[in-house]
Amino acid sequence: MIRVAILLMLPLPALAQASAAAPSLTSWLLSSLMVIGLILVLGFLLKKSKLTAQLGGGQMKVIASLPLGYKEKLLVVKVGEQQLLIGVTPQQVNFLYRLEEPLDERQPQAFAQQLGKLMARHDKE
Repeated sequence: MIRVAILLMLPLPALAQASAAAPSLTSWLLSSLMVIGLILVLGFLLKKSKLTAQLGGGQMKVIASLPLGYKEKLLVVKVGEQQLLIGVTPQQVNFLYRLEEPLDERQPQAFAQQLGKLMARHDKE
């Protein structure tokens, strides 16, 4: 990961010398594209490294997500040992329900099926 970033920066001094000797639109464009490319590559590597999850301490985790519309969705979020059902829209986030019986995080069952079972149990009570 760090090697890729170093390899991307190797041609920078040569380009800086060339651009100092004859500043032109092509050298400016090339250097701008290299900076933008470096930012994108570093962002991609940061996303893939899962470093942001480690910085958060692992106290909060999205267990499941169910899209309801274009920008609306239901999320099951694990906070500590509790699992909470929240509704998310572009304008707000609403707490909906605290799950008494937590969803199985290891089971590959679809969230909609698990939520349907929980809601059916809740309606019977």
